[in-house]
Amino acid sequence: MKKYIVIGIVVIVAIAGFSFINNKSVTKPQSQIGQEIPIEGRTHVPEGTKVNYHNSNPPTSGDHWPTPANWGLYTEPLPDERLVHNLEHGGIWISYKDIKGIDEKTGKKLQAIAEKYPQAVIITERPKNDTKFAIASWGRLTKLDSFDQEYVERFIRANINNSPEPLASLEGLLLKVGNIFPNFKVVEVDGKEITRDSLKGKPSIVWFTTGWCVPCQIGARDVAKVDDELGGQAFNVLAVFVDPRESKDDLIKWRKNFANPDWLVAFDNQLTQLAAKVDLKFLDSKFILDKNGVIRNIDFKIADENYLNTIRQIVKENT
Repeated sequence: MKKYIVIGIVVIVAIAGFSFINNKSVTKPQSQIGQEIPIEGRTHVPEGTKVNYHNSNPPTSGDHWPTPANWGLYTEPLPDERLVHNLEHGGIWISYKDIKGIDEKTGKKLQAIAEKYPQAVIITERPKNDTKFAIASWGRLTKLDSFDQEYVERFIRANINNSPEPLASLEGLLLKVGNIFPNFKVVEVDGKEITRDSLKGKPSIVWFTTGWCVPCQIGARDVAKVDDELGGQAFNVLAVFVDPRESKDDLIKWRKNFANPDWLVAFDNQLTQLAAKVDLKFLDSKFILDKNGVIRNIDFKIADENYLNTIRQIVKENT
């Protein structure tokens, strides 16, 4: 469990690399800042493999583990091999040498950064640093003896998403009814790229589930009946599978047995990160969006008749 620097204030974090993208929200200067560091590579190596980084301390590129870390603020070190994956996804890694050297004022500044950039920044202790602070992005590094928040924010904005897999975002995450759903990009099992904007035009359900969750199977069948009742394709369904043990075949089988053929099914950490950011329990967590991508309903329980009526009402309002 991580311990936050200021107790009682929750820092929103996200799973490795779920992170959502909204490039329109990112306004970057014409030039990057920080020292340019030669790229060491970007191959995925098995979880737990030790990688020796040579080009910088802390590393700014290189081989790394397949799963990145949750975005957010930590008071303990995390493996370099995991955090380099965050950099590959366009994020910014702020590391400090020793938690004991962080005074209350600096701690509040670090927390403010984490809360302001919940989809782009990870902050950790790192005793192997040779300066008090280090600010890293993919192929860029700045070392600081004192925390300069203004400079750090300029570094973030200049260097975010200058990476092979630009998945970070400066868009703040406010997942509540009435707010637009954050943008994302996933590839569903049939190979089609799905984004928030590609779902616009009719209501959509973004549904976190697994193939083996029996209540979720029952709920899917009931929602599929409403889909048929409304003529089919009156709304989109994107079912996001959150168990990494499941295969593409498992997803296709679930759609065949419990859903409708036109439902979109995918498993991708970009969207499971969403669940982590709002501390969902994953299974049977559902967001209904209107035709403009605005969140109209958030539900964490079995799809009962009230939920089915909510779908009917939102579809009626959006036709």
